[in-house]
Amino acid sequence: MRLGDLSDQELLAEYAKRSGSLRDAVVNELFERHYARVARWCLRFAGDRDAAADLAQDVFLKAHRHLGSFKGASRFSTWLYTIVRNESLNRIKGGQPPTDSEDVLGQMAALGAGPEELAARGRQGQRLRDFLSTTLDRVERTVFTLHYGDDMPLDAITRLLKLDNASGAKAYIVSARRKLVRATRRLRARGEEL
Repeated sequence: MRLGDLSDQELLAEYAKRSGSLRDAVVNELFERHYARVARWCLRFAGDRDAAADLAQDVFLKAHRHLGSFKGASRFSTWLYTIVRNESLNRIKGGQPPTDSEDVLGQMAALGAGPEELAARGRQGQRLRDFLSTTLDRVERTVFTLHYGDDMPLDAITRLLKLDNASGAKAYIVSARRKLVRATRRLRARGEEL
């Protein structure tokens, strides 16, 4: 049995059954599988790569310490994101300034590109961030980014952000789409591109 072939849920079941180095192998597989996503989340919260790396390390340490208490009531990725959010909020309370969740979308897309491509992507990313910022409110941007940028299910976003409206995150997605369509039409009518 290859650990890489197992689902997160199956890996968590293996973790509960194993001990020692076998248990460590399960943890390593889980964390390797989710590292890129956690790194993106941390970068969105922290705003720069060094702070994001520190935050990601704290997240994985906390996840490792508390993995045995994970009950499986939500998806493993949702549980990890909750740790990211809580650790980020703890840092904000500790005096580190928050960043807007979309501030680093362009940086993420630009990883590994050459200087000219980085500059072009940077300008395009900034236009996109400005467009989202002026078109959507903060909750809509957050829901939109989590759903479309991180493939997080709407029910998980509703729980994660503790949205108490009747439709949860879906209402924010519908509202965001309408606003983005109207704003895009206005841009095109003026002959502008995003």
